[in-house]
Amino acid sequence: MNIEVVNFRTSKDYELNLKRVIEKIKNSPADFLLFSEVCLTGFDYENWDEVNKFGEYAIKQLSTLKKAFGLTLIYNNKNYFCLFDNGLVYKRAKFNLFGDEKKYFIAGDKAEIFEWRGLKAASLICFELRFIEYWIDVRGVDLIFVPARWGKERIEHFKILNKSLALSNQCYVISSNSANEFAYGCIIDAWGEGVETTSQSAIGGIDFAKNKKIRKKLNIGIL
Repeated sequence: MNIEVVNFRTSKDYELNLKRVIEKIKNSPADFLLFSEVCLTGFDYENWDEVNKFGEYAIKQLSTLKKAFGLTLIYNNKNYFCLFDNGLVYKRAKFNLFGDEKKYFIAGDKAEIFEWRGLKAASLICFELRFIEYWIDVRGVDLIFVPARWGKERIEHFKILNKSLALSNQCYVISSNSANEFAYGCIIDAWGEGVETTSQSAIGGIDFAKNKKIRKKLNIGIL
């Protein structure tokens, strides 16, 4: 499976952002794309009603695409990670809110394991990456999606945490961070290897057989 991480730069024009996301999805040679957190609107608190309405509209538009991809978007005052695969197949709203998010958002549900294409997967939305309890709760998954808008002054934390999560859980960690903060995306395997980029996007392959060999060689109780 080929994965593309897209470190999206969000403009103030929601429609333009959606158009760019759709074009990227349609033209990508990858099997799956992960976009950075709230890439369609950003945290535009000054236009909060419009942000929520656009989120509902965007879901309808994105659901028509015949491709697999993930992103977060805002509606019902929640920040949802949405996984599309010829339509919306999974969603979970961010539980651990950061800073001003606590004033505007309703907390969602804690991170969980879900199935996608026969794989065990999970999502950690930005700040949730810091909560080790989730690392334990999703132990045994094949891959973890981490869409983020992580502050550039803490970007080294983000890099270290992503790689540490991949090593600790012996799984793939696929992350994308907003270029409005600091463009950084990665596709890291259970050996801590893979693709890291500070460009707009990058494509990398994932090999689940390699991860299974690593789990067998370095047996820490993950099957």
